[in-house]
Amino acid sequence: MTPHLGRSETAAAYEQLLQRVYPEEKPVVAPRLSRDELAQLWLDARAGLCCRTLRHGIVRVSDLGTANLSTDGPTVLRAEIECEGHRLRGDIALHLRAEDWETERCGENPAYDNVVLHVVLQSPPTAWFTRTATHRDIPIAVVPPATLRAVCGCARLYPERKAGALLRELSGERLLALLRSAAAYRAEHKAAAFEQKASIIGAEQAWFEAWAEVLGYAANKRSMRLLARRASLESLQGRDAEAVLLGTAGFLQAVLPERTTEEARTYHRRVWGAWWQQRETFCFPPLPWVLSPVRPMNHPTRRVAALALSAQQWPRLVPLMNAAGAKRLTEALCSLTHAFWDTHCTLDAAPLRSRCALVGQARAADFLANVVYPTDRSTAAWETYLALRAHDVPARLAKLAVQLFGERPELPSLLRRSYVQQALLQLAADFMD
Repeated sequence: MTPHLGRSETAAAYEQLLQRVYPEEKPVVAPRLSRDELAQLWLDARAGLCCRTLRHGIVRVSDLGTANLSTDGPTVLRAEIECEGHRLRGDIALHLRAEDWETERCGENPAYDNVVLHVVLQSPPTAWFTRTATHRDIPIAVVPPATLRAVCGCARLYPERKAGALLRELSGERLLALLRSAAAYRAEHKAAAFEQKASIIGAEQAWFEAWAEVLGYAANKRSMRLLARRASLESLQGRDAEAVLLGTAGFLQAVLPERTTEEARTYHRRVWGAWWQQRETFCFPPLPWVLSPVRPMNHPTRRVAALALSAQQWPRLVPLMNAAGAKRLTEALCSLTHAFWDTHCTLDAAPLRSRCALVGQARAADFLANVVYPTDRSTAAWETYLALRAHDVPARLAKLAVQLFGERPELPSLLRRSYVQQALLQLAADFMD
């Protein structure tokens, strides 16, 4: 396999490898996904926009709904589906097994009375029915194994693996071919997932949520993604984006502490004045922000401010989200500036000693490598992606590389390439615990 092969052809080689190691006829073990992972499986449209239920025909999704941040009640709220010719607005319950409905006593819980679809990862016993407290029959949809392979990786689906040790025996040429094919496979699935999600919520909103997730770093990517869904681009139309996003995030106080500067008070008066009149429109449960350990300049309040600035320029940024516009997109993101947030991390913190960019080169590069280039299916995007250099090598990835391939002299230089880092994540998902 060589770099000039197209991405889809390169990805097909990796798919063939997985089929040899994990044949389709081999039984799948339902992965132990957390409640948050199950919610994201649905909200990213990875569970499918059109699925066959056990007894109610085809279900088509027209609104994915929103995540239920409470531990009580269905996983997803206020979704909309079409089933047996009827449009149904209600909640989505997601479980590993259909039997979990009874184990968790959902049928006795009034919070589940509005469930319109039960999505499970494992086929239920013959003649299984999911019913509410009023004995209403709820359609059951089983997530196909092929979908789970793409979402979870094979290692979680097939506990008895045999191929992991063979990776250490690869020649240098075959190692490069494997890394390219794994990176292509991952990129193809990212593109398919993005397109599927965009078909429901629109391309601009899908890009907005993807950018919000990148801005959140690892600690707060979920909260940033949820914030971008709650305060969507559509809801921001005609409103003060800073006020709505900071308020919806929960970072606006009615009164600032006495220690804050006059500059902060002036800014706060303006933003609070725009927020308090419309806060009832954006009344949601608190988001699970992680505040420590987070570098002060990466505090989520500042990340939300960067998202608000981005939202104000979104029509200009979206056309640049491809390989051809990557350079101009990086320049535009890194040039975002704000009179207050360039020198502040939070509303009540002391000013920074010097100005600091709201979006650095590393954030922009991460967005390109994780979202923009994978989503662009052009030949130019794939060739550029193969040549893309990573800003740094996370210690976790360096450790993964050694675990997968052993101590090899070429690994340090390979790890400086973005596609190799993505390939390692895919290989780990398919061949490691």
